[in-house]
Amino acid sequence: MSTENLELSVGSPLVSVRLADGRELAARVRVARGPWRRFLGLMGQRQVGADEGLWLVPCKSIHMFFMRTAIDVVFLDRGGRVVRSVSRMRPWSLRPLSVTLLPVRSAHSALELSPGTLERVGFQAPGQLLFSPVDGAGSSHQPQLTLE
Repeated sequence: MSTENLELSVGSPLVSVRLADGRELAARVRVARGPWRRFLGLMGQRQVGADEGLWLVPCKSIHMFFMRTAIDVVFLDRGGRVVRSVSRMRPWSLRPLSVTLLPVRSAHSALELSPGTLERVGFQAPGQLLFSPVDGAGSSHQPQLTLE
């Protein structure tokens, strides 16, 4: 399922994200669809909760300007496969240049997570992510949706 179809089928501004083997990356991920929401991203937030994140769709690169916290970032292709991941990107940093100033090749979206998330779950690329819609109470609904 493509990211566009996933967004339409989710119908909720929140999703949960797991690795294909079931390890959870984040239970409550906001979906940023519009250009303004994607631009603002996590700017100004003091921290990102351990089970929270922001999914920028579409997105081929990010910036760290006006950020107040470090983040982990995962870039995904249209099939939900990880094409690049970066741990603990620092606020106001341009490093790595290959994700801040240049578009990530084959990327269609970016998942911004709490710093240390990738290390905590033992994530190593390549990988496949699974998304599930979350209701307002924080419960994820079945079935899980892949981006294929």
